[in-house]
Amino acid sequence: MTWTFTIRQGVKFHSGKDLTSADVKFTIDRLRNPDVGAATVELYSNIADIAAPDASTIVMTLTKPNPDFLLDLGDYHALIVNSETTDFNTDHDGTGPFMVESYLPEDRIVFTRNPNYWMKDADGNPLPYLNGMEFIFMAEPSAQVEALRGGQVDYLLYLPTEFVSTLREDPNIQVLEAPSNTTFVLRMRSDRDPADDVKVRQALKLGTDRNAILQGAFEGLGVTGSDTPIGPGYGAFYLDAPEPMRDVEQAKQLLAEAGYADGLDITLTAQQISPVPAFATIWKEQMAEIGVNVEIQLVPSDVYYGADNLWLEADFAITDWGSRPYPQPYLDLAYICNAKWNESHWCDEELDELAEQAASEMDAATRIQLYHDIQEIFMERGPVIIPFFANNLWGASARLKGLVPTSALGTALDLRGVYFEE
Repeated sequence: MTWTFTIRQGVKFHSGKDLTSADVKFTIDRLRNPDVGAATVELYSNIADIAAPDASTIVMTLTKPNPDFLLDLGDYHALIVNSETTDFNTDHDGTGPFMVESYLPEDRIVFTRNPNYWMKDADGNPLPYLNGMEFIFMAEPSAQVEALRGGQVDYLLYLPTEFVSTLREDPNIQVLEAPSNTTFVLRMRSDRDPADDVKVRQALKLGTDRNAILQGAFEGLGVTGSDTPIGPGYGAFYLDAPEPMRDVEQAKQLLAEAGYADGLDITLTAQQISPVPAFATIWKEQMAEIGVNVEIQLVPSDVYYGADNLWLEADFAITDWGSRPYPQPYLDLAYICNAKWNESHWCDEELDELAEQAASEMDAATRIQLYHDIQEIFMERGPVIIPFFANNLWGASARLKGLVPTSALGTALDLRGVYFEE
């Protein structure tokens, strides 16, 4: 319930100011402030108080036990910022290995090496190795890949699957890959017709060939899912159940029992980002075999997640969900009754009860069983079809060394130990 941290000594902000407990308190207080509206408000709602009794000590008091609290503090939003910052749009004063030199929206952000960075490598050499970096913003994936092949860029934050086989044949390029819990969730609004009927949800699940979607939409670069947001990357928390088998006739029977013996028409809202259109097209073809006519509505991502919150309003839609360090955030953000991003508008009292227990259960074996029970509910009556978990993919120059693939967010690579081979 009470966590005490000692601040590392000798860490400086890019401005030269020493890092103190006041900066940590300021950062986390800001990230849990509803008036600021950060995505971490719910994540840190369990913090009752943060105290800084001296410059090197932080004490955080929780309202209830949280076995994942250290992972929560490592959330990618929670970079410690200077408590004296007044304009976060222009003052990029952190303690990281690279400093912002210039930022041109829609063009690039230029970084330079932080000469006062605290970390050293195993041999005592100061990190980072690189003198600086430029992150160039390119919207078109094919342009990114051509820039990599032409030597204009050295590393791609994200590599679309359609380019993997070609780049693997290029001796000047390396493709990096790691399993992840990144998913493309086909969710059904369970608060209104037709998906408010569990038989309809079950029928659409039975009509889905998950491996066909993985192979056809994502080049097989992942593992098939079982319609739960908890994937094999979570080790013992994952319920290793048999892959759901497609059953067209049973799907038709369930639709008939739900009152759709003559067929069902639905609209599927899908983003214009890889691999969503291919996923939608394959699923449309599969649904036709069980008597469901799917009309695909393709929209840009800025419209999907825009002011009208189309992703939260559409009856059927495909949403991309990135990896989290542990399973609980998916439940708290999207699947308990009052979740902020409950895009399926699902409310299951049994799941809520199990999720609440799992969030604070300190016994590992008990917690594993709770997550297994939760996955059983998803597979039996849940509002989502999750055909696969995608591998994280990156492309880089063969000369760039020290890149270590991670199962975290697909854009996350530790660049502190990266260098060029002469």
